[in-house]
Amino acid sequence: MVNKSKILSDLSKIAVDAMSTFSSLRKEIETMVSLRVNKVINRMSLVKRDEFEALKRLVQKSIIDNEKIKKSRKKTLVKKKKTISRKKKAKN
Repeated sequence: MVNKSKILSDLSKIAVDAMSTFSSLRKEIETMVSLRVNKVINRMSLVKRDEFEALKRLVQKSIIDNEKIKKSRKKTLVKKKKTISRKKKAKN
């Protein structure tokens, strides 16, 4: 009986040590994979998500501002055309 419990105790100790080793190995593999992924991303010159979102907001704001400017120019051109046509009528 003593032999069986000693064997079980030894197996238990081996299992605990193996779990600890596998846990450390898992962390090491995760670190290596993370470094490799970051290296590939840097090589590809990809941007981070927050940088992309900031640029996207700037572009959207620029598009809206551009549309406002176009509308304003149209109104100004219409006013100028009306003024020119009035002056021509006044001359005649």
